[in-house]
Amino acid sequence: MDRSVDEVYQPSRLYSRAGWAALAGSLVCVLCGLRAPLAFIPGCLCALTGVILFWLAARPSIHVSSAQFNIGERAIAWREVREINTTLGSPLILRLKLTNARRKLLIFPGEPDRIAKLIYQLRKNSFLASFDGIAYRDFWTWSSMADGGAARPLLDHPVRMLSADEEDEIERMFQKLKSVGRIDSRADDSRPGDS
Repeated sequence: MDRSVDEVYQPSRLYSRAGWAALAGSLVCVLCGLRAPLAFIPGCLCALTGVILFWLAARPSIHVSSAQFNIGERAIAWREVREINTTLGSPLILRLKLTNARRKLLIFPGEPDRIAKLIYQLRKNSFLASFDGIAYRDFWTWSSMADGGAARPLLDHPVRMLSADEEDEIERMFQKLKSVGRIDSRADDSRPGDS
């Protein structure tokens, strides 16, 4: 584990508090279920919600440093990250694609400002990765152009205009035109009477 930790992201306490509230709601429903058996249904749903909220509250902390980030005890170097895809914003769910076709699901149940800061740090340090299909260089180019001096949310990013297949098709057409000699031949097309 890297000892030079720049930032530590802990799960929000709100999830454990909501878990306790769901458990209390479950208890009330079960007590009501003694008189009206249909009350057991919302009691079970509240208990299930409480379990999910407690599971989210028990997620490991994320340590971000200049060389790597740690999810609990699992260290991931920045150079290993190849792709970051956002699935959900709160709680933050990211699908990470790492080297050697490894995949990791990052779940961070934090507060919105901490989520935005974590996403920013992940995107800033993962210099070999693409973000939701946008390459690192293009993402930061578009982000800097979109800022224009005004504060904008970090989750805004440009829409990809062409798919990878379309880019390949355009490149093939360009190479074909170039090999035939029909591109940039305007100097050859000048007419003798155009002086």
